[in-house]
Amino acid sequence: MKNHSFYQFVLTQRGAKNGYGQFAEAMFEDLMFPKYENQYHMLSDYIENYGSAQMKLSLFDDLYREYEEWRKF
Repeated sequence: MKNHSFYQFVLTQRGAKNGYGQFAEAMFEDLMFPKYENQYHMLSDYIENYGSAQMKLSLFDDLYREYEEWRKF
């Protein structure tokens, strides 16, 4: 199992010309984003309370599902 944070995973989406890319760029620009967190509830609470408009919770849910699958291999 990979031991990378959600932040590290999402950074791989930077530059993509889609919602994931916009989410990744907004996350990268947010200096207070919890970079070492990997727990769903902690991350979703942060995004809900402090995230920008580009950090949509629906995108977060999709990215988090992909993150969980990615960590398995």
